[in-house]
Amino acid sequence: MNTPKYLVKFRLAVVIVSCLLIITYLAILGLVVSGAFRSMADTADAIDDKRAITAANGALESLRTHLGATVRDNAYWDDAYEKMGAPDAVEWATENWGSTTVDYPLYDTAVVIDPEGEPLIAYHKGEPLPDLVRFFKGKLEPILSAARKPDPGRDALPVAFIETREGIAVVGAAAIQPYEFEKGSTLANLKVLLFSKQLTEDVVADISKTFTIAGLSLERSVDERSLHASLRDIAGQEIAYFAWPHVAPGSTSYVRVRPVLIVSGLMLLLLLAGIAVAGYGIFRAVKSGERAADYRAKHDALTGLLNRAGFFEKMDIALETAPATTSLHMIDLDGFKPVNDAWGHAVGDQLIQAVAERLIKTLPNNAVISRLGGDEFAVVGRGHADLERDTIHLILSALSIPFVIGGRSIEISGSIGTSNTRQTELDASELLRQADLALYRAKDRGRGTSVLFDVSIDEDVTKTALLEQELRRALVNGDVRAVFQPLMDAASREVKGVEALARWTSPTRGDLPPDVFIKVAEKAGLIDQLGFSILKKTVAEAARWPGIGVSVNVSPLQLSNPYFAAEVEVILTAAGFDPARLTVEVTEGVLIASPDLAKRTFSTLRSLGIKIALDDFGSGFASIGALREFGFDRMKIDRSLVKALDYDGDHRQVLQATIALAKALRLPVTAEGVETEEQAVMVRLSGCDQLQGFLFGTPKTADEITSLYFASPDALASHRPQ
Repeated sequence: MNTPKYLVKFRLAVVIVSCLLIITYLAILGLVVSGAFRSMADTADAIDDKRAITAANGALESLRTHLGATVRDNAYWDDAYEKMGAPDAVEWATENWGSTTVDYPLYDTAVVIDPEGEPLIAYHKGEPLPDLVRFFKGKLEPILSAARKPDPGRDALPVAFIETREGIAVVGAAAIQPYEFEKGSTLANLKVLLFSKQLTEDVVADISKTFTIAGLSLERSVDERSLHASLRDIAGQEIAYFAWPHVAPGSTSYVRVRPVLIVSGLMLLLLLAGIAVAGYGIFRAVKSGERAADYRAKHDALTGLLNRAGFFEKMDIALETAPATTSLHMIDLDGFKPVNDAWGHAVGDQLIQAVAERLIKTLPNNAVISRLGGDEFAVVGRGHADLERDTIHLILSALSIPFVIGGRSIEISGSIGTSNTRQTELDASELLRQADLALYRAKDRGRGTSVLFDVSIDEDVTKTALLEQELRRALVNGDVRAVFQPLMDAASREVKGVEALARWTSPTRGDLPPDVFIKVAEKAGLIDQLGFSILKKTVAEAARWPGIGVSVNVSPLQLSNPYFAAEVEVILTAAGFDPARLTVEVTEGVLIASPDLAKRTFSTLRSLGIKIALDDFGSGFASIGALREFGFDRMKIDRSLVKALDYDGDHRQVLQATIALAKALRLPVTAEGVETEEQAVMVRLSGCDQLQGFLFGTPKTADEITSLYFASPDALASHRPQ
């Protein structure tokens, strides 16, 4: 039976409509799916662009941070500060900074600028830089001005990008100053150290690889729609750009799968999977770049250990997870400064790296090790007291083994200050403060020692701070006075001179021994003020004793002042005092504190006519070679050798041998601490030509000295040295 024609048409219409509906549905579905995938592709592109921008900005910050840390480590360096005031400043700066520009990875230009703006040295890639202004295109002044601003902050040095004759460079500067520079002090008269690193094609390629930014290049101008990161100068102005092409991983994936989407709905799932995989890869790349930037921000560039920022982060975590069993060990290397002095900064850096490697190998895996700067390390540990002692023992033992650096065997040790949370829960800053105080106490006790913090250290610090304040006021008010002890001719018992001694009566503590307040003055940076004050009072009082020699004691720290001799000359000239009457007495500590500077100072003092005496010989480490090398004018035998004469004959032989040594070197000898007539006779027979001690009188005021020995012009004349 034939189907009616209208029914066929109806069925055909239904099929056509159904097909159209299906096609429309599929078309709409395809558009929706395509639009969804297009949106996902655009999102993936945006994520990659954001990742690249973040990574590029992280790379720029890393360049600034690393150069800033390098400038800080070299500028906040006691030796550099001292050397910049020395006659060999140019040679020293060239050796430590200029010569390293040949192939040093952290900088290739090193400049030292004096307070007048003139370059002390200027080196670029190992060669002198004859025209500094042309090389930096006259744009250095803002950075130099920023470096000399008062109290710039230890972590806020001026570091920026600058245009040079060879292209764009990252540049940083800081005033060369002591590591513990007093706040509020001016930086305007200090020399400025400046490092810069050229952003060469190799450097840019390394950044591109390290931070996963394909096609990275350094451009002077860019289209604002392109991907870029701005390089800004010290004033914040854009001078160049890191630019790179859109990678568009999402769009690339979408284009590849679009024909498959049109052919089959199954490919829709594959596309989704592909986009998901691509998105995951982009996410991983972003996270990888973030981790690299985070690592660089929290780790020391020289050793790979945690830096100060990373240390505090790990410290906070340790205090959160184990608040009652966390310990902190602050480590300072003993003998590191002589290594830098003898072999230069490059060997010092290698030694720091070797110390870091040894600590990593020696300490348990759960120990948190960091380098806080210079030769200072920190170790965070957990556990009871026995584990804490084990950690200290491991550190001291590890550092006691000699290091071999460039064929040299270098022996150092370490001092450790430890604090813990077993008694009281502390935050990271307080734990660090306590460990620092314990470290200072350990350093005072000698090399290779450790000290555990206790409240008595805090009490001592408070007492010392109060005593320092009193001493400052006393120096301002002139309350530290000079007293005098006679120096007697061993044969005639006539006064041949006087030694000036500092005395101070504290308003709260009464009479304080000189070794107490002088030690405070040395630590507080007051020793120059104290020493020059006593010298001024001494020469003023000694004016009433014409022809009589006067001795004053000088701390090794005073001789570390490159302007010491010049200041002494000013004081003597102002007082009209004959330099030939003055003898400067120094202890054996000067032989190691700053030997080169001490020799130069001695030479200047002798050129004025001032004599140099070695005080307290026999109580320390002075060698025959050192006595020859420094060329003293007189030796003073330590009172301990004289006191020992009261015990047995062996000590007499020691004394005689010591005096014989001085005589062999043609040094006249003074015996200190003579308290009995027997001692006086014995040291005179042994060869001493001068005597000093309580047998002849305690230290007295200038008026008392005048009354006792120089009451009349005839008496004064009879006591004058012939």
